[in-house]
Amino acid sequence: MADFDISAGKWGKVPSAEIEDRITRTQAALVKAGVDAAIIIQKADLFYLTGTIQQGQLVLPAEGEPLFLVTKDYERARYESPLENIQRSSGLRDVTSALNDLGVPEKPTLGMELDVVPVSVFRRYEALVPGVPIKDCSPLLRDVRSVKSAYEISLMDDAAEMVDLAVKAGTAVLKEGMTEVELSAHCDFAMRRAGHQGLVRFRSFGQEWAYGHVFAGPSAALPASPSTPLGGPGVSPAVGNGAGWRPIQRGEPVIIDIAACAGGYLVDQTRIISLGPIAQDLVEGYELCMQLQQTISERAKSGAVPDEIYQEAVDWMTARVAESGLGAYFMGAPDNQVAFIGHGLGIELDEPPFITWGARQPLREGQVFACEPKLIFPDRAAVGIENTWRVTDEGLVSITFSSEELLQI
Repeated sequence: MADFDISAGKWGKVPSAEIEDRITRTQAALVKAGVDAAIIIQKADLFYLTGTIQQGQLVLPAEGEPLFLVTKDYERARYESPLENIQRSSGLRDVTSALNDLGVPEKPTLGMELDVVPVSVFRRYEALVPGVPIKDCSPLLRDVRSVKSAYEISLMDDAAEMVDLAVKAGTAVLKEGMTEVELSAHCDFAMRRAGHQGLVRFRSFGQEWAYGHVFAGPSAALPASPSTPLGGPGVSPAVGNGAGWRPIQRGEPVIIDIAACAGGYLVDQTRIISLGPIAQDLVEGYELCMQLQQTISERAKSGAVPDEIYQEAVDWMTARVAESGLGAYFMGAPDNQVAFIGHGLGIELDEPPFITWGARQPLREGQVFACEPKLIFPDRAAVGIENTWRVTDEGLVSITFSSEELLQI
């Protein structure tokens, strides 16, 4: 690695003080949960706690120095990670000697990311430590990750610059007859040229998304498999969501619902542009989404309960749609609505906090989530707004910043 300086890039390596703080907070959570040591193997969690995604297993005791056992690539892990204790590893079996070396009790309670670790891999670890209980430590890891540091927010600020470039790129080239895929490619290129990492990480099983959804008119109202309010046709059934081959027409809302990532950290934003004016009922629907966003931005301060925010939002929008007579559905096409209005994000696009039913843990200062009130007009179009917000004691502060006006070209 001597001739290749990754730190010469725009974002470089994760600062050692950042990793140290993350380790400390995670260890405190392990102690509280009664877990003697955690074995971390999932890429997002490895990156969060080591600063690298090289293959291996981080053995993190509840107290003391962690050990990163690397199978590929050791030299790069040494270069990228500020951790002191990094060793070469031949595989899973090295974990038993590592636990002994780290002074973990002889009959420990171990933690693993059981929401994402395949059963076959879990069984192999289970066989290495017979009779040792292995608990799911994913909830505590995700809770620690949900509160962002100033360093993490700075990366999300950079990602917000990327999604703004995407909107501007789409606006500059949009013309009648252009396909959704072509428009999406222009948006994608603008972000990729600015350093977007080229993938969007999900934790939930089976969720796949490229950079985002760019589509227009009835395509935006077409339901699809992802757990998102908007679906789209995609380029084939092998993808089944996002931009399709349909030519964009005048007078229909064009959705640019797109995510970007800087230095490992995501933001999510939705904006609407059009060739000429769109129908008045679609404008009214967009205005309702804007009003609801404003209400949530004031309501969702530190200490607020996500379940209560969600229920109030659903009740408010349901009443307004009924009063206005709009033929619209909130947060998804008929029989395909998603049960959330906001999702946390950071290294992954589906992190806590979630603004959804049953989410009772109060919001905390420094948490970040994307709020996306959207209305679907079946077989016609979709409208809505989405921004990525930081939770404060006074309310939400927006990280994304593109103009929110309905831009008619």
